[in-house]
Amino acid sequence: MAVSQPPAPDALAEAVRQELIAAGLPVLPRQPREASHCTGVSVEGSEHGPGVWIGWVVSDVLREAALMALEAGAYRHGGSETHPAIRHSSTVRFAMTAAIAEILEAAGYRVERDADDYRPGGLLVLEQRSGPTWRDPVGPPLAGSGGHMPGVRVRLTDGVHGESVTRVVGARHTTSLDEPPAAYLVEHPHGTGEFQVPATAIELAYEDD
Repeated sequence: MAVSQPPAPDALAEAVRQELIAAGLPVLPRQPREASHCTGVSVEGSEHGPGVWIGWVVSDVLREAALMALEAGAYRHGGSETHPAIRHSSTVRFAMTAAIAEILEAAGYRVERDADDYRPGGLLVLEQRSGPTWRDPVGPPLAGSGGHMPGVRVRLTDGVHGESVTRVVGARHTTSLDEPPAAYLVEHPHGTGEFQVPATAIELAYEDD
């Protein structure tokens, strides 16, 4: 798979932010002062090289409990005896950053884990690889390969009503419901009932068609 040229740090950071927002994750404001008392994903440009740093900020209540345990010395090196607040804070951060890494990698980003010993659990996003993404419009050859759903707008590609746009009413299967339909029942383009067309005679119609 070809690799695109690395975008400018600001562009990469904004792309990562939008990707994580689309995934439903709370992304902290760009300005650190605005992010106080917030929980979610921190996205920061790298000061010493290309890429964007990603981390997970735990809630105030968990952070304060872990900090209080640390200040009290409630731990031993090696983890044989550690207060649960310290363990849980680390567990949450590592679990969330692992999930974030998986999300970004699935979206085509190149992610380095544990790239800096001073950022335990932090992620370094270096670039987004070129290739198909979930934002791409649905089109051939996949459009309809699993069968169009009722109500989907389609264009008739053959017959008397070729090039007309209508909607799917239902599907006709010759073998199994797990196989693509052999034919579709569609609305008449002139609104005068329904009729059947071969599955090979329709294609997905986009909203701007």
